[in-house]
Amino acid sequence: MQEQFNILGTEEIYTESCCLAIQLNNGSFSFCIYEPEENRLLQLKRYRFDNLTTDTLDTILAQNAILEKPFHKIITSLDFGFNALLPEAMSKGDLTFLMYLEHADQQDHVITELIEGRGITNVYTTPPSILTWMVHNFPSSDYLHALSVAIGTVNNTPEEGLLRLYISEKSFDVVVFKGASLLLAKKYTYTVPEDVVFYLLKICEIYGLSQEKAELQISGLIDEDSALYKTIYDYFLLISLKQATWNDVISGLPAHYFTSLNELILCGSLQEA
Repeated sequence: MQEQFNILGTEEIYTESCCLAIQLNNGSFSFCIYEPEENRLLQLKRYRFDNLTTDTLDTILAQNAILEKPFHKIITSLDFGFNALLPEAMSKGDLTFLMYLEHADQQDHVITELIEGRGITNVYTTPPSILTWMVHNFPSSDYLHALSVAIGTVNNTPEEGLLRLYISEKSFDVVVFKGASLLLAKKYTYTVPEDVVFYLLKICEIYGLSQEKAELQISGLIDEDSALYKTIYDYFLLISLKQATWNDVISGLPAHYFTSLNELILCGSLQEA
């Protein structure tokens, strides 16, 4: 396990008035503590590992005693590979057959989640041991799938198309809209920058989007001088780095690194409202 980012200011944190956002998947655990009254980031950590186990989570919890304190709001994003999007009207009844179609682990726990305002249901799976650990240690947390967050926080989508990318070390999530219509929300793995471009070009071809007119918003662990960004830039005209909207005076890092955590908090605020 590697502690990749450790961001902490000098002021004392009063957790009772703060929000805790957690992101959890097979390769990383991230959390941030956020003060909603002044829209401020107070603490953020990200761990990387090769294989997620409850022992790994026990170690992270032991290293971060603040996580065991009471928070005003806790929200967790889960992403363990399998998910399927369905129209809300088709999401009734037993949907476990989708797991067989996608070769998901049949022992995993199935969660059915309505994406508010979209008329879409997200069906996804989580390893039961991990979900049990989370519920035991964070009993007041709300849960959302990572792609539900990515979809739910998109507004004002252009008619020419919007591709929103969330970049991680070996994978990326992409959400694609054309006007108000959601076309795609999917995770892809990649090895080299050309893999990412291949998927993006194929998406544009399938859905009839123009590389010159569709907007491409990128966030996550990517820099403008990286080979990945430069390769994407060679093929798309309207590119921007989507920045987190919280006030961050403690990290000194690019504002687009942790946009997905910021958006998870925004989803939590919408749920509370």
